[in-house]
This record gives sequence, structure tokens and C-alpha cells, in this order.
Amino acid sequence: MPPGRPGQQDVGYIPLYLVDSAKSVEMAPGRIALGLIRLRGWQVHRLVPVPADLAGQAAYLVRLNYEFDIAPDVHAPAWAEVGFEFPDPEVVVYDAMPTRVVEQADAASYELTGQLNFVRREGSGGGSWPPRSPAANIALPVLIPRIDSFGPGGSLIRWRHTNGVPAGTHTGWLVLLVPVEWDEVPVVAAGNYHVETDPYLRFRPAGLKDAFTVSLPPVSPDGGSAQVPILPPGDVRGTGPRVFVSYAHESSAHKAAVTEFCGFLSAMGLDVHFDRQGLDERRNWDEWITTQIQRADYVTVIASPAYRAAGDGTLPAGERLGVRFEYRRLVDLLHRYPEEWTRKILPVVLPGRSPEEIPLSFLPGTADYYPVTSITEEGAASLLRVLLRSAAG
Repeated sequence: MPPGRPGQQDVGYIPLYLVDSAKSVEMAPGRIALGLIRLRGWQVHRLVPVPADLAGQAAYLVRLNYEFDIAPDVHAPAWAEVGFEFPDPEVVVYDAMPTRVVEQADAASYELTGQLNFVRREGSGGGSWPPRSPAANIALPVLIPRIDSFGPGGSLIRWRHTNGVPAGTHTGWLVLLVPVEWDEVPVVAAGNYHVETDPYLRFRPAGLKDAFTVSLPPVSPDGGSAQVPILPPGDVRGTGPRVFVSYAHESSAHKAAVTEFCGFLSAMGLDVHFDRQGLDERRNWDEWITTQIQRADYVTVIASPAYRAAGDGTLPAGERLGVRFEYRRLVDLLHRYPEEWTRKILPVVLPGRSPEEIPLSFLPGTADYYPVTSITEEGAASLLRVLLRSAAG
């Protein structure tokens, strides 16, 4: 079942594939799609006050929903799990539920203690929180065994479902601690599962990670729920195709031109990702770049002398490591899946640049490239015609 684009209530999705087990480094899935894990909208509530021993940190009660969507002709996985990792070590999953479910449990209500731990709600409550506070009445639906959780006390949370993976939406809750001055937090979502395969085929199950950012709300005056949008840092995210912008860090003028170009694409309704977003947070660049390339509908490669030099192998040793990294991953994908990645990799020539600055691996003489004569709809007409085609359809 090929993974579809997420609906309006989705915040992301994790495609589930079979990949070649002989590959020691997985640069892309083997394109045998079995289904996906849909990630629904998060609800995030600021908790005030926090315990005295957590001074300097802000606490949030988070409800998140996910569902396993497996193709009809695929046997249900023996087990499947979904996990959320918070890459910055200053973020802590303080507590979470469900924790361990070994027999079916009816729907129940919980609340937080004054120390921010989940406990079963007894009677009408009346614990540490005002009645209207989300922390005073936390609903957990019927739980079907078996469920195990891993990670609370660290920077991740994983829920594993075994004994068959039930269809429908699953709900998890967690208490998240972040530095008090933060207003957003980066998240990497991952999925894993097990299905029986013929050993002679040499396939193994794999999930493709997704990365997004959660905006953190201020204290709610009435204690009500807050549905939190998932946005790239410092940007307004479009609903069109997802575009990763790959470029070389050269002069300040070139970086400014790329930033202007990205803002223009966002204004046109595209979901744009590039490396100038979220620079106030520590980032694992290897994981971030690989995730962005794999999840993109299109990758725009911005022509420049340094990008061409990366392709020609003439960059001085130790320089422009970022563009080398991106170039090698894109060339590997183009080599292994030429039809798909010839369509997805779009060489772009910004004003003042030359087609001669496009790396030869991206076929500037035998495939299309996209001159942008000005950062306007008219000046970028040929590129927009490709990027917006699926959105218009």
C-alpha cells in the first residue's frame, strides 16, 4: 500500500516498507510498501505550577494519537511500535502512559499528582489541580494487550503493541519538561514492526522517520485544551508538496538569496524545509539531512560554484562538508532509483548564477533545469509549474 499524503488532521506519517537486508547502509527504502503509521494532531497544555525541584523548567501535558494502517493483503504484524525522540538533551519525558498493559483495560480517567506523575483518578478527583485543569481529568480509552512503553526519564518515548496490532487510533499521554524559555520543541518520529518474510528474499521490515516541530502554548487562562499546530521553526508552513532546498554555504549574498527563495516558495503555499530553520537548537545534521531528503516530494538543488565543485570532486579537503553530504546522498538515490529521483531532483539557477554551476550528476545537458530570473511568480514560472502541479491536481 503506497503511503498517501497526510490529511488535515495528520501531523505526519511513517511509511512502513520491506528493504533489502543485504544493504549495510540504508539510503532509501526498497519501495515495497506495506502500510504506514499515521500521526494525528497533538494536544499540548502548559502546567503551572511546577514542583520546586523543577525550577527553571516548563512542564507540558501532551496527548498524542497514532494509528497503524496496514495494507489489506498484508498479514498483521506480530508487533509494531511507534516512538518519539526529542533530539535536544534538555528535553525530558518525565512520565508517560500507558506503561505496561498485559490484559484488556476499560476506559479510565487519570490525573496528575503535584509531582507530575500519572495516577488513577478516584471518585470526583479533587487532587492537586483545579477542576477545569486538563491535568485533573485525563482520559485513556480501552487498552488492548499487549502494550509496553520505553523511555520515560530520558529524551524519548516508545509504545510497542504485541499479540497482533489492533486497528484504530491509539492514545498516549506524557509529561514533557523543557527549558522555561522555549516556545517550540523538535521531534523525530519513528516506527518499527515485524512481519514474517521468506528468508530467501532477504528482506527486512523498516520504517522511514519523520521530523517536525511542536509549538508550545503559553499558560491557558481558562485551563482549556490547546490544539497545537506542527510548524517548522520560525516559518509558516504551506500545505503543498514538501520541498527540501539543498545548497552550498558560500557568500553571504548567496545564502541571503537562498533564504529569499525559500520564503518565496513558502508564500506560494509549499511546505519548504532548509537548514536555516531552527538554528537556535542543537541538531544531529546527519539524521536531519537524511530525513529531509527521504521525506521530500522534491529536492531543489541550487546551482553555485561550490555545489559544482562538490560534484566534480575538486573541493579542498575538509571544506563544505554539508554540501558534500547532501550531494552524495542525492547521487546515491539517483543511481539506485533513476526514474523516481530524476523527477524529484530539480536543479535551480537563481538570478546571477549559471547553468554551468549545476553538478554534472544532475544531468543539466540532458534533463530539464529551472532558471529563476527573478524571485517572482513570473520569474519562477517553469519551476512553480512542476512544484505546484500535484497541489493543483
